[in-house]
Amino acid sequence: MSHSPALLKTAVLQATKTNGDESQAEFSEVSSLSSEPIISNNNSSNGSNDMITTTIDSSTTTTTVLSEGRPAVEKTQTTSTTISESHTTSAHQVHKKRRLLFKARMSKFDISNPETSSDPFRGFFTLFWLVMAFYVIQTAIRCYEQEGVILSLGFFRLFSKDGLALLVSDMTMVATTMCSVVFSKMLMLGIIHYETTGWVIQHVCQTVFLFFNIYWTFWRDWPWVQSGFFTLHTIVMMMKMHSYTAFNGELSIKYRRLKSLKEYIPKWIAEHKDDHADNRKELEAMESEVAFLQDELVQGNARYPDNITFANYFDYLLVPSLVYSMEYPRTEKIRPWYVFEKTVATLGSFLLLYITTERYILPKLYDPNTSDLRVSIELLLPFMTNYLLIFYIIFECILNGFAEISRFADRNFYDDWWNSITYDEFARKWNKPVHHWLLRHVYAQSIESYRLSKANATFVTFLFSSCLHELVLVIVTRRIRMYLFVLQMLQLPLIMIGRHPLIRKYSMVGNIVFWLSMFVGLPLLAILYCREAFWSDAIFGTHIHSQ
Repeated sequence: MSHSPALLKTAVLQATKTNGDESQAEFSEVSSLSSEPIISNNNSSNGSNDMITTTIDSSTTTTTVLSEGRPAVEKTQTTSTTISESHTTSAHQVHKKRRLLFKARMSKFDISNPETSSDPFRGFFTLFWLVMAFYVIQTAIRCYEQEGVILSLGFFRLFSKDGLALLVSDMTMVATTMCSVVFSKMLMLGIIHYETTGWVIQHVCQTVFLFFNIYWTFWRDWPWVQSGFFTLHTIVMMMKMHSYTAFNGELSIKYRRLKSLKEYIPKWIAEHKDDHADNRKELEAMESEVAFLQDELVQGNARYPDNITFANYFDYLLVPSLVYSMEYPRTEKIRPWYVFEKTVATLGSFLLLYITTERYILPKLYDPNTSDLRVSIELLLPFMTNYLLIFYIIFECILNGFAEISRFADRNFYDDWWNSITYDEFARKWNKPVHHWLLRHVYAQSIESYRLSKANATFVTFLFSSCLHELVLVIVTRRIRMYLFVLQMLQLPLIMIGRHPLIRKYSMVGNIVFWLSMFVGLPLLAILYCREAFWSDAIFGTHIHSQ
């Protein structure tokens, strides 16, 4: 199965039923520019044999599967063939749609990127880091003059508390996700059918996984840094588990269907030796489906179910992508100097993050004598600095580091989100791994599985994302306030405003509004969540008393 768009010749089976039990099939050749299947489930129980429908959206094919020992064709309003399997009990649809395209790309701030050396703004990138270097020197001098030390260790004592337990807990949490391999193997063997009980078991296990780790966070009573890290990593692992299991679960359906057809076709040929036109068309229908299913089970040099191994899953854990694929584009080798450069960049950027948080953010949040307005103004630059540093550490340093270790070649982890004029553009560009996961497993699934409109699917996607964001802050602050949830959902009307022709015409106005909201929003959230928690909650008392 190719990752690149290609002209896919497919046969569309147009079915009509005659005399109640005799069926005729007519084929027509069509072309599809989509080579990326997206799988969707539509589960319904009717008390009889399961109706399994294979359709391919947007000029794609429909083919037949077995029904009580022979192909079943029913009249439909669209170019799709209804197929029934006697051993299943709920409806399930498989749609061929676009799969996430992976290709070799470099991140925009990567110094080894050839485009960086020719970028007319490359001097500003150099200037930024020079300013940051002088910022560290100036802060160290000021800290030494005021406190007699170059760097205060109060914040360090906070986030290093119970560090060994955090490390063991995190490694155990990651290790438990290996059960996805065993579960996928059971789906492949037919022990569990994904279209009936498999997807239910999958979601139950993911829910238990998430909330058990949340319970563990509360039980350990970690400070806010450890709680936030562990919760975020748990959510990331849950996303990876879901993508891996959903992908292999859908392929298990096609795999079992392919095996059934291969077993049935020789028997059918033996029973239909006459060269009747209807028999030829029926045989062509089954052979066409076999070819389609065989193509679906192959991706580059990888083939299902050979990909269901612990080694493949471990490789997937290292790959900085939340969307599973049997095969990713790879670099030729690991460059030790590149890993070293990203390690140094991570440590240096974290030092800047530490200094900004320790010297310019926490003292303001801990001070109850300063008005909220004054705190908001004084936190504008520190919070924006931290936001940019966190973005750089995660998306440029850490993800590129893991990409180099796993030889993952597609390093387009972000686009030019700083030029955004609308919030939907920002959502698409600033965190592409999460965006791709939401697009594939929430937005597309809402449309395919639950027949939602695009507008409703967008709402569901924002709702899901907002709930996860709020969940993290609930765990960090030990309070349910819903401020971030409301602000996240307010992006929907802001997106509609951003699509106004006036904003589109004057893109600079949209970009100014975007940056103003970013500058104001971060300190506002800090005041709404952190100040109340810092003043009254014991989980932050460790740092206060360590000053």
